[in-house]
Amino acid sequence: MNKNTPRPVQEPASGLPEVFAFLDHRDFLREWFEVKRTLSKAFSYRTFARKAGFASHAFLSEVIQGRRNLSEDSSDKCVGALGIAGDAALYFKILVRYGQETHLDKRRDLLSDLLRLQAARSVERVGGRQAEYFAHWIHMAIREAAVVTGYTDPAQIAGFLRPAAKTEEVAASLSLLERLDLLRMVDGKWQYAFPRLTPGDVDPQVIKTLKRQMILLAQDRLSDPESPDTHIAAVTLSVSRKHLSRIREILDRTRRELLAETATDDAPADQVVQVNFQLFPLSESFERYRSHHA
Repeated sequence: MNKNTPRPVQEPASGLPEVFAFLDHRDFLREWFEVKRTLSKAFSYRTFARKAGFASHAFLSEVIQGRRNLSEDSSDKCVGALGIAGDAALYFKILVRYGQETHLDKRRDLLSDLLRLQAARSVERVGGRQAEYFAHWIHMAIREAAVVTGYTDPAQIAGFLRPAAKTEEVAASLSLLERLDLLRMVDGKWQYAFPRLTPGDVDPQVIKTLKRQMILLAQDRLSDPESPDTHIAAVTLSVSRKHLSRIREILDRTRRELLAETATDDAPADQVVQVNFQLFPLSESFERYRSHHA
């Protein structure tokens, strides 16, 4: 699929088209209005204008035909009339800016934002019987390595990993990944069943064990010489209770953005990497400490 081609998106249960399937806001508005008219014969441009708070009942028609543009304020009004919220609303507003921007560099940046929002929706939440995937770090590494290299021989994949794995470990992991439908053999090569995965309904103890494994892997790398593909950094801060919560949000958002950023990378994958985020206290809360030692 070309990077500029929208990802196929299933229509929502309402039957209305989903905004993430479009890279032109006028096309989206045209199709949305046509489907809405099919679903409700009484719906009209006048109905939309009344819901959005537009003075002119012909405004939407003129936007769709390219005779008028949407301002930031009118985009917000359209969002309300379209009945979309969250990432869908954000996507629509960026889509409007993208369609009306004439500066090439700014258009490229807006397109990247749109593609990241599309890609973020392709992250599959794994749980149930597939939770076994998170039992050991090697399953994640092998899943990525099998697709990156194109190797089907477990011995070749074992040698590609760092630290190197045992051939029998790789063979067992590939068998598990195929059984859990997280890897598929297509035309003699391994392919993702889903491009990006994140834990869903998984026993918290399983995830804790996995995190310990990842921390130990990072610890082992401290003894290696510094290299361009390894970056281990730390910062020690004093922080208010309010901003401690904010830092957690930043780390979580960054994790999601990394998933989306790599999903929109149109260059061939070359390496499997692990990115860890750790936030932990080096002291007691001063407020709690003071109350206990007053």
